[in-house]
Amino acid sequence: MRRRRCCRAGGVALTSTLVEFDEIGSTNDWLATQDDAADGLWVRATRQRGGRGRRGRAWSSLEGNLFISVLTRPQPGEGPSQQLSFVAAVALDRALQHWVPATHLALKWPNDLLLGGIKVSGILLEGSDGATIIGFGVNLVEHPADTERPATSLVAQGYAAPSAHDLAVALMETFDATRTAWRDFGFDSIRNAWLARAAGLGAPLVARLGSETLTGSFDGLDADGALRLRFDDGSSRAIHAGEVFQL
Repeated sequence: MRRRRCCRAGGVALTSTLVEFDEIGSTNDWLATQDDAADGLWVRATRQRGGRGRRGRAWSSLEGNLFISVLTRPQPGEGPSQQLSFVAAVALDRALQHWVPATHLALKWPNDLLLGGIKVSGILLEGSDGATIIGFGVNLVEHPADTERPATSLVAQGYAAPSAHDLAVALMETFDATRTAWRDFGFDSIRNAWLARAAGLGAPLVARLGSETLTGSFDGLDADGALRLRFDDGSSRAIHAGEVFQL
């Protein structure tokens, strides 16, 4: 285990703590065991034995990719913890722009990052004793081939991938800056930043809500971050949880 009290990204000193392991079960699970850990504790693993994505799906933890989590505790000026999903997505998009042109990246609701229109990362939020743990998985050099929806990596798309450590430090910087903007200017600033990077605004979507499947078009986000799905008859519906896919 390696513990760094301060990292440096883009010439900016960060006061967050980054703990790094060669191998761990799950970065989210490790943070959940750190009783009384301070806000801003990050952990990265070179390999995970038990990585997972949303809805308990296994997350393929291929060496060379980024597996990192951060523990957050509510701070003055912050909104509901579910808004951290959008803070995290915007921050990850901004971090990857150090290595990938912004025009090749886009955000998919609620917090996937697309590279060339294909999923390159996932973000998982979990509550733990009053804190919110945010896990990031980014396919840098490898990607799984057996997923329900196609996945990709930076290398597969022809980019020279940064080291997982270098992307981790960049993400720590952009997350801190994006979270500060959320506190200072409210969720609307994050919502606008997310929409500016959104994939498929106005395009047809399928939304899976448990046993219900809806088809409509992506009509933006409500003030609370819910996806607005517009139907052919002009009516619309707010989607607060579920999975959406472009047609």
